[in-house]
Amino acid sequence: MRMIDLITAQVKKSTTKRRPGEIMSNQSKAGKMHRKSENDNTFLFLTDINSILVSGEDTNGEFCVVHCSVKENDGPPLHIHGNEDESFYVLDGELEMTLGDETFFVQSGEYVFAPRGIPHTFKVRSKKARFLVTAYPAGFDSFVKELGTPYVEGMEAQLEPPTPEFFQKLIQVSNKYNITYPGL
Repeated sequence: MRMIDLITAQVKKSTTKRRPGEIMSNQSKAGKMHRKSENDNTFLFLTDINSILVSGEDTNGEFCVVHCSVKENDGPPLHIHGNEDESFYVLDGELEMTLGDETFFVQSGEYVFAPRGIPHTFKVRSKKARFLVTAYPAGFDSFVKELGTPYVEGMEAQLEPPTPEFFQKLIQVSNKYNITYPGL
């Protein structure tokens, strides 16, 4: 047998199966897309303005991409995702991120991967930060839609401190998506 035939057979053997009996698909998880932040995909989520650029509906649940715009000193409480891994790519600004027992600064052009099951949070340390969150599998996009409010320009300026009812809803919706808050 020729060397090229041996290599081709080995590559074919190693790339056509994922698990015993499961054939790996060469199909994309999503169709072609061109998206931007618009009224129909943007939500006021906690204190953030989040635009769902790619939803789980677009990718058959494989992943989602959310554009986040967050003000200085804002960020979520320490939390744990039980279902999805998250990645953060900072477009503008600076975050102080806690991931597990490490705290570090993340600046424009930097990337962080937060595996599921690891407690994490961030605080914006610049006037404003814009970043992309990609969650694998999708689910975070549905969480944003369910807990957020469809965004109208300027509504974030009228935010009031969260009420006990809001925290109750946060916990209830979070439970549905297997998100927990150590310390809450």
